[in-house]
Amino acid sequence: MKLGRIVAAMLLMFVVLSLSPRGAQAQAFAGLPQFSADTQTSTNGAVVMSGKLYFGGKKVRVDVNGAGHSNEMIMDMATQTTYMVMPQQKIYMEISSAGQGYGRGPRMSDLKAYDPNNPCAGQQGMTCKKLGTETVNGRTCDKWEFSGEHGSRIAWIDQKLHFPVKTVEGDTVVEMKNIKEGSQEASLFEIPSGYQKMDMGNMMRGQRPN
Repeated sequence: MKLGRIVAAMLLMFVVLSLSPRGAQAQAFAGLPQFSADTQTSTNGAVVMSGKLYFGGKKVRVDVNGAGHSNEMIMDMATQTTYMVMPQQKIYMEISSAGQGYGRGPRMSDLKAYDPNNPCAGQQGMTCKKLGTETVNGRTCDKWEFSGEHGSRIAWIDQKLHFPVKTVEGDTVVEMKNIKEGSQEASLFEIPSGYQKMDMGNMMRGQRPN
């Protein structure tokens, strides 16, 4: 596997590890409407990452296009398992999130559900201040300021979906656009047939699956 593909796959993993279905996050997802959305991350006005998010209630899929490659993450709330899928190589990796904690990743990791009354819940050392209500990308959102030891950011959290439609931190902007509510096909959250499983150690050594 070429280095560029490894970098792209590792980037995707850190993008969504904080979205992984640990207990509190799974509770935050409960009862929310299913939807899909286009995602975009920009830095200094230039798009550096784009993709798609599918929220299926108990499962989430995030497709990311960046570093010249496309990768996917599928998160299963029931099993607390995340699957990183690389369609170009027809391989995938399984990452168990049960009992694990992860550090901060790229800001697209903010694409997760929040408690609308206390979006700082479960975020140690973080405080939140509500700044008002605004319409962003056609959605009614509560505007919140998050402040902590690493700095501050502004998030516009959808009142119905509880996901941030837009997040701004410094020169980086993460957005969800073209949001469409509705049931998502079960096949979106399944590993395609014929894909081979690969472990992280082999991936870092550039080895292909057996």
